[in-house]
Amino acid sequence: MEFSRQRHYRRAIVARLFLLATLSLLCTASLSCESLNIPPAPDLQPVLNAYENPSAVVDGEIMGEVADEIAKAAEEIDDSEIFEEILDVIIEVQQELEMNTNENGELVLNGTCVGGANEGSACVDDSDCTDGTDGTCGGLTLPSPNGGVQVNFICDGWDERQFDPDYEADPDPANGKIELTMTLDGGGIGRVVWGTAANCRYLVPGEGDTCEAAGCFEASYNGGVAVDLGDTVPLDEDITELLVTFVVDGVIGFDPIGVDGSPFAIDQSFRVKLADTDGLEILVDIGEQPLEETFTYFFRGTTQGLRARNGTFRCDLEDMVCSDDSGPVFSWQ
Repeated sequence: MEFSRQRHYRRAIVARLFLLATLSLLCTASLSCESLNIPPAPDLQPVLNAYENPSAVVDGEIMGEVADEIAKAAEEIDDSEIFEEILDVIIEVQQELEMNTNENGELVLNGTCVGGANEGSACVDDSDCTDGTDGTCGGLTLPSPNGGVQVNFICDGWDERQFDPDYEADPDPANGKIELTMTLDGGGIGRVVWGTAANCRYLVPGEGDTCEAAGCFEASYNGGVAVDLGDTVPLDEDITELLVTFVVDGVIGFDPIGVDGSPFAIDQSFRVKLADTDGLEILVDIGEQPLEETFTYFFRGTTQGLRARNGTFRCDLEDMVCSDDSGPVFSWQ
């Protein structure tokens, strides 16, 4: 089983241009998140600990029980690219925040030039408004903001015209939505982002960035998601280069257009780096209690293997064998 995916650069359609308008400041230093009943971020530290310190002793018997599940989960995660859809929304928010942050690190909401030749134009700083005349930038200015934002994103849907640079469409609620809660830490994005997708529909090109070469697949996700970015992310940092940990609990749909496939229920944690199209690491939980016994199974292009308490092994799910430098260690049927 070879793991290799394409990085699709979807066009930012009109729905995403509305993002800042639907991005609402929920809490600041003077207005606490608690007073607005904003739930705290989920605690992902136990999951992160499970990646760093696998606790399960893995052998052929255990792999015989979970190998098919690992292969199916990897296929659905790879094909549906749900992680990419979620990260694209986070990246869009990051870009909007950066565009609305001035050179002093202050977030400016609804910045509008007052006076001067550029009156009424959008701005983040007085220098955007002068143009040789007197003008100032008015709006809500938040120095080094700490707080939270709620993102309500209408999904792109299954209309293939979305890849046409000249196509414009208003957001259609029938395409579902992604609702995320994000925190701001000194102006950067807090390491944990969480929320839900409600029947979010999107297209995955079979090849390239459009449906022309090999058609598109109709994908969807309905369920919860939590994302750990590893640390607070500055607004100018490239999120595609970060190793990101996901926890998803929902239903994935993934079908060739015109073909009805079976939805896939997923309750899984996995790790990806968006810029690395050959990598995926899945957390496998085999204990009676959550995170009681875990190991990770990884894919790196043509290489795959597992990390467990009893060692790191090269494995092959098709040949049903795991090996170390001395040769095969255990197998299953």
